[in-house]
Amino acid sequence: MLWILTSVAGLKAVYGADGAALVTAKAGQLTTAGAAAVVQPLASDATSPRDASALYAELKSLVGRGIAPQAILILGEQRVFPSFTVGNPVTDRSIDPDNTVLTDNPYGQFDWTQPEQCTIPPVMVGRLAAGTNETAAGLGALIDAQIALRKVPTGRTGYVEIVSRQWENASTAVMALSAPASRLIVSPDGRVSAANASVIDCRYLYCNLHGFLNSTPWSGYDLGLSYPVPALTPDAFLPQYVGGTVAFTEACYGLATMGKATSASNALSLLAAGAGAVVGSTGLAFGTATPQPQTLLDADVLARSFFNAALTPKASVGSCLQKARQDLRNTGSTSDPYITKTLLEFQLLGDPTYVPAS
Repeated sequence: MLWILTSVAGLKAVYGADGAALVTAKAGQLTTAGAAAVVQPLASDATSPRDASALYAELKSLVGRGIAPQAILILGEQRVFPSFTVGNPVTDRSIDPDNTVLTDNPYGQFDWTQPEQCTIPPVMVGRLAAGTNETAAGLGALIDAQIALRKVPTGRTGYVEIVSRQWENASTAVMALSAPASRLIVSPDGRVSAANASVIDCRYLYCNLHGFLNSTPWSGYDLGLSYPVPALTPDAFLPQYVGGTVAFTEACYGLATMGKATSASNALSLLAAGAGAVVGSTGLAFGTATPQPQTLLDADVLARSFFNAALTPKASVGSCLQKARQDLRNTGSTSDPYITKTLLEFQLLGDPTYVPAS
């Protein structure tokens, strides 16, 4: 059973009473679209939005009654239903500037231990979030897109890789099993915009590019340049080419969507264009330092396992991410701070039970 979680108080604070009613009504429509889901509004009688700990406690109360979901879909951006903020296990600020990590993992753990320890939640968690410039109708449109994907599969096929040149060998190793003949776009030479958006018409999109906090593009780079060159910008994502697509981005801050308008975020723009799901990092991400396939690390391992798991017929995006997390954990020590941070920060935008048409 999929639980659709939202905070009615949070919806009212952001969208008003009418907007909250619209979103909850749309959520109810998702439960009748073959989702085997139930809407669980939290803090529905509160006069102000709740923080993550308070929402967590309400969820604990529901589970304590002997009912538990197989997956969770959170409706709303951070002002509506906040993620947890946990300490960054990587403590060297000369390597990693992030003091904290934003994560939804604890909402799926149910043993109610310390949130910062929740690296592999047993319950799949995803989120539908609209940009801060959107009205309730914008969030409702995201729900409509998920309903449409359940009713009429897009029939998209194939894989597309967009990679920064210095990581090309590592990216090839990531996709070696799942998509050895995928379409490859290498940046900084290659760039995708509205003018050539059809080149990313695919079922699975893999981006191994640079990302920066408070910067919109995902970019490519090579040693002959003094600065990264944008490879993907929000105008590249058109519904006719990415509707139903599942995207995995290794760009740093690829899912750092807090406080952003749709047009200022590739991840939010993908979702708004009808993508089935986007997996990415809320913070600085770590990957393979050398181009040798046998030394894939951290986010590269996570991506490789995600796409390999997607080869399983009828695998949901949430189950693929769960498998990828477990595989990454198995590659190193449980105390490795880089593995721990990767497990905490890579999150899912979209319905975790979504199954791309096969």
